[in-house]
Amino acid sequence: MKTKNIEQIPKIQRRLLSALAGFALICSGLGAQAQDLIVNSFDNDGGGTFGLDWANFRDYAYSVDYSFDATQDSTGNPSSGSMYVTVNWPLQSDFSWNEGWNDIQFAWGTPTFCCSNYINFDVDIKVDVTNSSLSADGWSYGAVELIINNQWVTLVGWVNLAPTAEWQHFSGSFSGITNALNSEAIIGFISDGTSSPTGPVSVWIDNIVFTAPPTVFTNQPTLSLAKAPPAGLTCICSKPLGTWQRQMVQTVNSNYSWNTATAVSPTTTYSMNIAACPGVNYPGFESQMFLIPGAGMVAGPSVDWYSANVVDFFVGENPDGTGAGTLQYKVNNPSSGNMALAVSIPCASGPVGNWILTFNNNTNVTITTPDNTSTNFTIPASDASLFQDPLSVYVGTLPNNNANVGQSSTFSRVQVSGSAGSINDTFASLNPATWVLYAEDPPGVFITAPDAKYWVTWPFPDYGFTNLYASDNLAKQLGSSQWSSLPTAATGWISVGGAERLTVINQSTLNTAFGHAPTNCFFGLFHP
Repeated sequence: MKTKNIEQIPKIQRRLLSALAGFALICSGLGAQAQDLIVNSFDNDGGGTFGLDWANFRDYAYSVDYSFDATQDSTGNPSSGSMYVTVNWPLQSDFSWNEGWNDIQFAWGTPTFCCSNYINFDVDIKVDVTNSSLSADGWSYGAVELIINNQWVTLVGWVNLAPTAEWQHFSGSFSGITNALNSEAIIGFISDGTSSPTGPVSVWIDNIVFTAPPTVFTNQPTLSLAKAPPAGLTCICSKPLGTWQRQMVQTVNSNYSWNTATAVSPTTTYSMNIAACPGVNYPGFESQMFLIPGAGMVAGPSVDWYSANVVDFFVGENPDGTGAGTLQYKVNNPSSGNMALAVSIPCASGPVGNWILTFNNNTNVTITTPDNTSTNFTIPASDASLFQDPLSVYVGTLPNNNANVGQSSTFSRVQVSGSAGSINDTFASLNPATWVLYAEDPPGVFITAPDAKYWVTWPFPDYGFTNLYASDNLAKQLGSSQWSSLPTAATGWISVGGAERLTVINQSTLNTAFGHAPTNCFFGLFHP
């Protein structure tokens, strides 16, 4: 067994190589063939060093032990194995335990490499659940970060170690990174917030690889152009394979109960105006609102599942294009989806529009659809009593199946009235006094500006591309001197479902790039 405490080497900044290609259904990007860079497949213990350049264990973890395990290999190769690591995080009962940021890092040496020659930083990790302590939230074993060094770039800043005994694959994209020379692959294990482990965590690490493009000349992503959704809060289900991902926002305050024990009016209304959502080709996709009291709440990415008392109001689209709104709730039923009541109402005009949920005198409930049809029902007073303040509101999306990953809804307004606190938000910005992100993939939740014009998308791989470019004249030469650069800081580069890239083009961004408002525009990427 090895136990080490080695200081971290310095972080260094890096410079970016520009990239350009024409759009208007013109897209060019020629890349040289490269082989995968196998950083470490752990066929043995590397003479006891495991190929490590250094390790940074800091003082929060009592110790970190590691050894070679020939019985565990992520590909099932009997001639190989894996590195077994135990991070001795403090017990939750220990005085030193806290929910601040704490991490440990392993760095493996690599030959000097150029990011543009590779697509992803990949690694397989498996939790030894028998000998590991769950985090304070009860649903993870902490988180993982992936970094390259010399110069220091974080590819994955935070991905939770899921509560499963299976191998988990973690991947960080090299796309959009400056084209400079680097070395070292770094894997970090993080304890932070409610994802702070409550004791030791043991994992196997295997197959650290920088994955190269599959073949020469394949790095030519075809761009697609679509009209941007209306202004508002856009929630994309952007986490790869995130069947149950909640892409939402949560209220900062918790004074939004309808119960007259705390509400200022006998009538409290909650409404969400859906400005855009997927069509009939994405059955099961939900635009949703949660009402969750502090009593029985269990924080985490599946707060509605683990909490004891939850009102879930969600809207979807039927195969015939009509909409459907459903209110369901549970009481005293943590870690369950079994509901005490579920009531649905159709909307002939479809799911787009303002959906209103009204509570009167605690127990009388009305759902009103965008076409002004409504349904009324009652709930027991004993159930309503469980939803007194503190009570928080959540708004966002849920895909419900993997075919819906990558889809989104945009909310143009959310209102709450009659409770002790009130909301009337048209989402000109994400007001930090009202909302915090509650999302498994935070980049997928953002504000669509009123002047948003287009969504430009293209598939992975897109290694080496760093900027989107634009021109108002296809006669101009495909080169950065004649096309206007739209850097990622202006457009945002969002990875959607691990399959494609999305950028948002605002009219103001184009006006700044061109120095005037262009009447037509073509977009492109370029890879030298």
